[in-house]
Amino acid sequence: MSPASSLPESLADSAFRLIEEKIVTLELAPGSRVTERALCDLTGLGRTPVREALLRLAQGFLVDILPRNGILIVPMDYEVILMTLEVRRHVERLIVERAARYCDDRDRRRLVALRAAFQDATDQGDALAFVRVDNSFNEALNAAARHPVAAKVAQPLHSVSRRMGFALGQANGAGFNVTGPIHQRLIDGVVAGDVEASLGALDELLDAVHELRQLCESAGVGHGARA
Repeated sequence: MSPASSLPESLADSAFRLIEEKIVTLELAPGSRVTERALCDLTGLGRTPVREALLRLAQGFLVDILPRNGILIVPMDYEVILMTLEVRRHVERLIVERAARYCDDRDRRRLVALRAAFQDATDQGDALAFVRVDNSFNEALNAAARHPVAAKVAQPLHSVSRRMGFALGQANGAGFNVTGPIHQRLIDGVVAGDVEASLGALDELLDAVHELRQLCESAGVGHGARA
């Protein structure tokens, strides 16, 4: 694990984590508007960390900051989701390859625990638990890869995919029923240090997410009225 990952969480990081999860889990619905003051109340944090979090969320395609008109929770744009998947395939191949090569015993223990958590969330049909485990998995994989630049690029792309997956999981469970076992195979490859198997599982995962994107788009899942 990288040294930075053991540092205490800043207020801005806390604000980002709390607001991002509420967007990903649709508590802040696509197409809705919210005020900065409401987000301060929601997180229990002040304006400065909330503003910093909003700037990061805007860069990650989740909010639009509208001067004098509040904050728009961006509707799911399936063309944007497609473009994020294209970038993810390039960036995450680097992350996964490095994770398989460089993970240590601490990384492996963390990944094995997350493998079990993926299984539990899938078995229980718990979309909220699944997206939380998925977020922890992305963080663990980034830490094992020891490439903070790639991790910084990948993080907002994951948020876009996790929101879509949660919406579909809430609708019919299809999202995590499909991707849960693939996440587990990806973990198996990384823990074994098998680069080829890890990259194969990653490609399988991104192909599955692409198919889920098409399913969501055809079903109109997650659409909201844009201002």
